[in-house]
Amino acid sequence: MFLQLPDDIDEKQARILNAALGVFAAYGLKRSSMEDIAAAAGMSRAALYQHFRNKEDILSTGVRIFFAKAVEDLATALSSGATLEEAIRLGCFSTAGDMARFLLDSPHGEEMLQIKTGEIAALVAEGDARMHGVWTEWLRREAAAGRVRLPEGGAAAAATAIIAGQYGQKASATGYDDYVARLAVYADLMGRALRG
Repeated sequence: MFLQLPDDIDEKQARILNAALGVFAAYGLKRSSMEDIAAAAGMSRAALYQHFRNKEDILSTGVRIFFAKAVEDLATALSSGATLEEAIRLGCFSTAGDMARFLLDSPHGEEMLQIKTGEIAALVAEGDARMHGVWTEWLRREAAAGRVRLPEGGAAAAATAIIAGQYGQKASATGYDDYVARLAVYADLMGRALRG
C-alpha cells in the first residue's frame, strides 16, 4: 500500500508511513509495535526513532498529511468552475481518497477512526475547521452569485451539515465501495437542497 505523500516528506519517512499503515492494517494500532514498523520499513528501530518518536507521532503525521491533501483537493474542487451539483460532489469526495479506502477496507480501520484523544483529536479538529472554512467561503460566494440557497444559519451552518454528512456516510458504510456509493447519493441530495 503506497499512499500519495507530499513532496516535503523524505523517502525514508514515506517508507515508514506506508510501512506503518501496512502494520496497522495487519495488527491494529494497539497491537502494532515500533519494532514491527521498523521491520516492515526495512530498517532498524534506532533508524526509525530518528524520524518518529512513537506510533502516535507516526499517526499524527498521517493525520496532518490527510487533511493537507483533503483541504487542497476541496479547494481545487470548489474552484473548478463545475456546476453546483458537480462541485458539491467533487467537494464531498475530497476526503474519499486512498486513506479512506485504507480505513474502511482494513479489518482494523475502525480502531483508527475512533482515535479522538490528545494530539490526534486536536489535529482532526484543526483539519475539520480548515475544511469548514473552505466550504463556508465557497457557499457564501455561491449564495452571493445567486447559485446557492442557504438554510437558516447561513453558509457556516450548511458547511457544518456537509461535513457531518460526510462523516455520517463513512461511519455507516460497510466498506469503501459502500462509502463511495453512499457519498454519491448524499452529495446529490446536498446539491439539490442548495440549488438556488
